[in-house]
Amino acid sequence: MLYAVSRGLWSFTGRYFGRSMWVLLALIGVPVHELSHAVAFLLTGAGVQKIVLFAPRGLPEYDGATGVVVPARRPSAFSRLVASIAPFFGCSLAAWLVLRLLLPASVFVPISFPTAGSGISLRVLLDVLVAYLEGMLGAFARLQWSDWRTYLTLYLVASLGMGAAPSREDFRRFFPALIGLFVLLLPVFALLQLFADPARIFSRLQSLLSGVLIPIGSALSYATVFALLVLLALVVLAIPRVLFGRR
Repeated sequence: MLYAVSRGLWSFTGRYFGRSMWVLLALIGVPVHELSHAVAFLLTGAGVQKIVLFAPRGLPEYDGATGVVVPARRPSAFSRLVASIAPFFGCSLAAWLVLRLLLPASVFVPISFPTAGSGISLRVLLDVLVAYLEGMLGAFARLQWSDWRTYLTLYLVASLGMGAAPSREDFRRFFPALIGLFVLLLPVFALLQLFADPARIFSRLQSLLSGVLIPIGSALSYATVFALLVLLALVVLAIPRVLFGRR
């Protein structure tokens, strides 16, 4: 959902409000997006040869990209996989920090997702979806529109939400790297299936990751709500432009 909203913001802003408004919305998210790529390449041993955090006019040598990270060495499949999803975590972490620092504790309430003690099932997935939707509605209901921090948070988190969404290049890197990693891990999964209890392992893994997944899920839920609010506001503002343009 965040990807669809962010893509809508990218295209709608550029079409109806021009480059200046687009730059304003991308000013925070794009640099954090590219910085996340750079950190991922460094941590996985690929290094960084060149980094451009934000080029509002685009980079002709990189098909008009507004930011780029060039690894110093040919990245492995694992490095490409980590780099392709790094903005998702980097922008989520930045959004989490913004929410914690700017919104009152009574407004920003982390969203808890149900646990899956018996493994993955349709019921569990539906429970997660319901919790996600309830979290987004609750986030909207708790906003204090008389507080200036709400509007600053709205802008920052919406921009970071745009940055969290994968680019076309990220998609191009992600799926081949994911397939390669899956092939490498397939023997491990087979051994676990034969000699261990998959449901117990899943439950233990979920418990270990909950400290990371809850902040990420909460930040992304708020980012989705805030980006959607910005998109709706721009749609309303664009109506007079469209009507005037038709005359």
